[in-house]
Amino acid sequence: MKEEKKLQERCGKQNPFSVPEGYFEGFADRIMEQLPERESREVPPITTWQRIKPWIYMAAMFCGLMLSVRMFVGEKASTDNDTTEASELADEYIDGIINQTMMDDYTLYQYLTDANAEIYK
Repeated sequence: MKEEKKLQERCGKQNPFSVPEGYFEGFADRIMEQLPERESREVPPITTWQRIKPWIYMAAMFCGLMLSVRMFVGEKASTDNDTTEASELADEYIDGIINQTMMDDYTLYQYLTDANAEIYK
C-alpha cells in the first residue's frame, strides 16, 4: 500500500497516453483512401459436370471399396448342413457314420436318393 501511494505521488494519476485532437473524426475516410481499388472479377457459371463431379467421385470410391472388401474377404462359405452331399465326405468317414446310425443298406439308399432329389428340385 505504501509503495502504491509513493508511485502515485511520484507519477501522478494522469493518463500518460493521449490521442491527437480530431483523430477519430476522419479516421474511416483516411483508411479507405489509402486502400487500393479492388478489381471486380466475374464468376464463371457452374457447369453440370462441376455440380455432379463430387457425387460421381463418391460413387466410384464406394465401388472401389466394395471391390477391395470382396477381394480380400471373399464370399462366405455355405453353412447350410442340409445340402451337404455324401460325395463331399471322405470314404473313411462314411463307414463310421453308417455304423453309428445302424441303418441297413436299403434305408441308407432311400435316404440318400431323397436328399439328392430335394437338392435338385
